[in-house]
Amino acid sequence: MFTALLALFFIIGLVIGSFLNVVILRVDDLKSILNSRSHCPSCKKILRWYDLVPFISFILLKARCRYCNEKISWQYPIVELSTGILFAITYMFFGLTFGTAFYLLVFSILIVILVHDLKTQYVPEGLVWTALVVSLLGSWYFNGNGLGSMIMGGLIGGGFLALLVYISKEKWMGKGDIKVGVILGLIVGYPEVLFALFLSFLLGSIVGLIVIKTAKKSLKDSLPFTPFLIIATFLTLIFGDSAINWYLNSFILSY
Repeated sequence: MFTALLALFFIIGLVIGSFLNVVILRVDDLKSILNSRSHCPSCKKILRWYDLVPFISFILLKARCRYCNEKISWQYPIVELSTGILFAITYMFFGLTFGTAFYLLVFSILIVILVHDLKTQYVPEGLVWTALVVSLLGSWYFNGNGLGSMIMGGLIGGGFLALLVYISKEKWMGKGDIKVGVILGLIVGYPEVLFALFLSFLLGSIVGLIVIKTAKKSLKDSLPFTPFLIIATFLTLIFGDSAINWYLNSFILSY
């Protein structure tokens, strides 16, 4: 039963990921999702249902449009697979609960924000506010540490990033990161927010060094920080308690 549901959540995640790709492409005109059908961005040909099967169509078409032979962006399968894996892992850790539904809703919105920021280095304000409201309404109930933990987490997550934005005059990060920091804190709570912030800067530093080394960029080149906040939020939600307990037992309580 568990394996069947795990596979089902993965498949549902693939389908949701396919829809999220559409939202990412049309985030500036969300009404067009209802008003127009999916089409090739190059030749504008309306795509058939068999061209839109999540991940499988990309493989069968060999990453090219059936009609004009233009390359299909790797964004599509990556987002679909990532969403499928995220759905499966969330179910694995939280089971068939309302909490799982809440986390999947929030992270579906955050995936759109993450990919859009990577593509444009711009955080879509409307979606950030939507994720913030959903997190605020849901975290008080689903955060296992209680309302105080949620409020403290949101204040620390947003406050710390706001301080960095103020000190750097938006050179290190933008104001959009502040709201994402609040979302991070609301979801994971306190003290997990401390681990999440540490993890986001650690991931950002590692990726930044790799980019500098391989893409011949300098420290002056900007790298969007919101994706690292979102990835750190998910990793902390899943592994945060275990990581904190390991650290305390290994380095603090042992002395």
